Amino acid sequence: MTRVALQTFTVRKFLKSPTAIESGFARIREAGLQAVELAYIKLKADEINAVERASKNHGITVGSSQITFDFLDRQRDWVLKLHEQLDCKITAVSVLPYRAIRGKREHLLQFAEKLEALGSYYHQRGLQLCFHHHDFEFRRYGDDVGLDLLLANTSPKNVGLELDTYWVARGGRSPQDMIDDLQGRVKVVHLRDFQLLRRHFTLSPQDCALGQGNLDFRRIVDSCVANKVHYMAIEQATDKPFAEVARSVAHLKHLGYDALF
Repeated sequence: MTRVALQTFTVRKFLKSPTAIESGFARIREAGLQAVELAYIKLKADEINAVERASKNHGITVGSSQITFDFLDRQRDWVLKLHEQLDCKITAVSVLPYRAIRGKREHLLQFAEKLEALGSYYHQRGLQLCFHHHDFEFRRYGDDVGLDLLLANTSPKNVGLELDTYWVARGGRSPQDMIDDLQGRVKVVHLRDFQLLRRHFTLSPQDCALGQGNLDFRRIVDSCVANKVHYMAIEQATDKPFAEVARSVAHLKHLGYDALF
């Protein structure tokens, strides 16, 4: 069943120590959320133990994680251990490595090869690897878009997609159409709204609470449910995270999605 979660990037300032993780998870549960995607915390034993305790104490599932490629590649035993400890079956590469961001088509394809190999390693051990994109994957490499190249040169079995609605919109595509078109390859979706704010004589894009921007979350959520996305994680860059999360939760419930919490 598709479930709504919180991407802990949103509340990262409240999760900086084991003690803070306990109180932070309590506030997440108070906000009406029962699942998280774990990101932007220290991946040390003390912090992971604190996440395990807080999850059990407050009835919160760690549905997925987001970690850099280098860490996932170099710390494989620890990655498997911490995901087993948290009973978490999905992890995502958080960002395209710098060489691939700045490089040519060949550098992106070299990364795709490494991503496929890493995904195969984790798949054989029961952990689903995904790739989380930004907007720079939507640049063109000749006739091809970067994200299309990555997906075409990795397998759905070994590399799922963690789709971010805000970055897709900035990249010029429709989130709901991508979810439909990829037919089950999208495992996790970051729910982030997209708005344009006036900056002098131009308009600048910014994320915002769900329902405050231009994206159609009824169509997005319906696409997630239809395509069996596992988790839809609310994410926002904001100085008032819990107030903004409350607005996002209220918007989804206003649309009639109470059963997904």
